[in-house]
Amino acid sequence: MQCAVAVCPGFTVREEMKPAYNDIVHWAVMDYDGNLDPDKGLLIWGDIGTGKSTMLKIIREFCSLVRPHIEGNRYYFRIDNVIDVCAAYADESIYGGYRGIRQYIDSPRQAFDELGSETLPTGRYGNFENVMQYIFQSRYDNRYHQFTHATTNFTIDQIQEAYGERIYDRFKEMFNFVALRGKTFRINTQKNMEK
Repeated sequence: MQCAVAVCPGFTVREEMKPAYNDIVHWAVMDYDGNLDPDKGLLIWGDIGTGKSTMLKIIREFCSLVRPHIEGNRYYFRIDNVIDVCAAYADESIYGGYRGIRQYIDSPRQAFDELGSETLPTGRYGNFENVMQYIFQSRYDNRYHQFTHATTNFTIDQIQEAYGERIYDRFKEMFNFVALRGKTFRINTQKNMEK
């Protein structure tokens, strides 16, 4: 809970989310008897405003404390919004295109936040690419040496539609699917702003 409060001072646990949080804790401490496979990344999906992005940051902090350190380095992963990832591809300088997304393909531990919010496909000089589909395919090919996490508001059907059956099928090998469903946490914030 300390990691959660450090990341989000107003963090609260809703009753309906406790099973998912419990599964994530078991995953983080590499409990192979839990419901999630510790050797796969997390795909946190669900309704808008249910704390998926916040949970990703909490997981990163918690894992840095409880997961084994490799060669003295704590467990850590990058978190990048997919809009920024696609902007790196669309960059018209010499640093754009496939060169611009190389870092997201090669990162040993990478999280993609807000999957599905990017422009599909992304254009650069009249060429168009489904950037995240390309990245996921590349990361799938290296799945035994890389960890990938993601958050999305997409349903499973929308994931298949946006990235194709082949990528969705690979997601099953890359990710544990964790649902955070319910009402938005942002309602209380809006009410407080109106007072």
